[in-house]
Amino acid sequence: MIVPEPDRAHIRRAVADRGLELEEIREDSRAADWHVTVVVDGDSGVTLDDLATLSTDLDDLAEQWGGPDRAVTFEVTSRGVDAPLEAPRHWRRARGRQVDVSYVDGVTDPARGRIGDLDEETGTVRLVRRSGRGMRVDSVPLDDVARAVIRVEFRPAPEDELALLSEPADPGRGVREGEDS
Repeated sequence: MIVPEPDRAHIRRAVADRGLELEEIREDSRAADWHVTVVVDGDSGVTLDDLATLSTDLDDLAEQWGGPDRAVTFEVTSRGVDAPLEAPRHWRRARGRQVDVSYVDGVTDPARGRIGDLDEETGTVRLVRRSGRGMRVDSVPLDDVARAVIRVEFRPAPEDELALLSEPADPGRGVREGEDS
């Protein structure tokens, strides 16, 4: 272990003080130079300024790892757009984004859709997808999802898809922080 437990606690506090969540601390001690990567995320996203400030805050701590014969490369980063959606909070934060989904054996639901409201109580997410000339809305149990990854789009999401992200009787449920309901 490169990062001792007291330093891990310090990292968790520093990340929380910035209003972010610690996703993981990755350590690689296999090479001559050790690598430590702190991965963070947040409901409002993570800016480059957030990463730079957090990196500066933790730099003195990271300088203590390794030793004169062992350099440590330290990095603070976000999950990235290609990180799989693994926890309910990842789905909530990706609301409005298009996603590619593969399912556990025996489940055949939409392979691509736009992420709508997340119902954490029932463990389901609303997926809006194009079906022929129309649209289809599915409630997908998260337990049925084997892997889901955000699909990068270079155009704004179509308004007709965005309009279906919430139940008409419950508009704005699941809206990400900073969005209008």
